[in-house]
Amino acid sequence: QYYYTSLDEIELFVKNLTTTVDDFRTFNKPDKEVSEVHIHKAAEKAVQIIAHILESKGIVLQTDFKSSNRVDIYLNEMMQVVLNIIKNAQDNFEERSIENPVIRITSKDMDSGACLEICDNGGGIPENIISRVFEAYYSTKNEKNGTGLGLYMSKMIVDEHHKGFINVENRQGGACFTIMIRH
Repeated sequence: QYYYTSLDEIELFVKNLTTTVDDFRTFNKPDKEVSEVHIHKAAEKAVQIIAHILESKGIVLQTDFKSSNRVDIYLNEMMQVVLNIIKNAQDNFEERSIENPVIRITSKDMDSGACLEICDNGGGIPENIISRVFEAYYSTKNEKNGTGLGLYMSKMIVDEHHKGFINVENRQGGACFTIMIRH
């Protein structure tokens, strides 16, 4: 049974990796397919991919999806944004040896769209660098583990491809990323 479960998980990872490669190939093409969905659909898709890994690392993932507004998004691109933020939190938990690590993903409606928040309890981002985390080639990770492109690409996806807004702030002992998309 474990063998078949593992094969199913590997198949899911390969399918999602293929989708990611396709997304990068079509990153700047104007004819990509837009989906009108709840903003948390991207988070659900990301969680499906990474939940088992987080669980194996002892990271608790909490979700609270309350948004009912639908927004137009490139679902796979937005999923990549969510995955990148979650993966950064995971790396931070390991680097800082955070006990009882938690990632909380919530969605809520705004008058003109929807908002997705991804927060962790990993100690936050140092104040002297928080304003730079979305810059190209800026990384808080050591040279071999960070390219400084993940959050930069995430910002491009949200700001330019979705005409939305992404921000990060330190809140309640961790980093909290907010993504807002208008409908």
